[in-house]
Amino acid sequence: MMLLRWLNKRWYPVDWAIAVYVLITGIFLLWTAPAIENWSYLIILRVFLLFGLAGLPPRGSKWERTSPTDSKIFKCIRKCTRFGRYAYPLALVLPFFQEYHLTVNALAPETPYWFEPYLYEADILIFGQVPAIILASIVGTFLTELMHTFYFSYYLILLVGLLITWLASNQGKKRAAPLKPNVSSIFESALLGMTLSYLLTFTLYPIFPARGPWEDPDLMNSLPPLQGIFFTPLVNSILERGAVSGGCFPSSHVSGAWGLIFSLTAALPKTRRVLVTLAIGMSIACIYTRLHHSVDVWAGIVIGLLACWISRRWQDNFSTQQINQGPTIDDR
Repeated sequence: MMLLRWLNKRWYPVDWAIAVYVLITGIFLLWTAPAIENWSYLIILRVFLLFGLAGLPPRGSKWERTSPTDSKIFKCIRKCTRFGRYAYPLALVLPFFQEYHLTVNALAPETPYWFEPYLYEADILIFGQVPAIILASIVGTFLTELMHTFYFSYYLILLVGLLITWLASNQGKKRAAPLKPNVSSIFESALLGMTLSYLLTFTLYPIFPARGPWEDPDLMNSLPPLQGIFFTPLVNSILERGAVSGGCFPSSHVSGAWGLIFSLTAALPKTRRVLVTLAIGMSIACIYTRLHHSVDVWAGIVIGLLACWISRRWQDNFSTQQINQGPTIDDR
């Protein structure tokens, strides 16, 4: 109990979300250990991560505050370090995703990617044919490059979106001095919505293991190749190094991006409109590029909405508890 109280004073909802995810997936690793290569290595990493989370400096610590004696370079380093301390969940997304190379078929190793046929059947039920086959008639260099550009914009949605919300959140605190700094901010809402979207998506991969159309050699050999100039080979290069077979349903690209966007408040209407435009293009691109079935995209959007709903309720409850508890480290 004392440990939980101590952690509750240091952790925000996003910290708790990651800790709970690490514990749940750790239990999953122990349960399915015989079917997972290097499962003990993944357990050790989780132990280190939990210790790292517990050792995070409390928010509002003295090191975050600039001093009149700081040089411009040191002020910049301090601000960048502070952003990294708060936005660290974004750095965990890739390693969390990559480990599904080892675990995606752990629940049913004798029937790998067993859920895949159902995704094809669902798309045929919706469109009358596999979308990749339908779209083959309009494949062209310009459209292919445009779609891969939208697909690549996923990284801009996350990085630029979080950075803008971070700057807006901190400016809001400076303008509204009477407000408690630990009240839910624009940045905290966006970060938690994005993080929950990813964690919910990742937990579904071993439950519904499936690959995208691009990993079906028979289908791909029957379709015209997707050729582009810059973003097409760039995206293909990224996929060669970072794609995970079986990490298809739901689309983590879609869920993460829309989870962030849905969680944005009305305080940033222009930013939200730009991000929505990019996210719509990216969602369509997931299908055109043959990386995902259409139902992967719809499922990702639903996950984003669910994460947003959970995020707002959690943030509201957390803010109420913080106010009722009185001054915290952030208020000193």
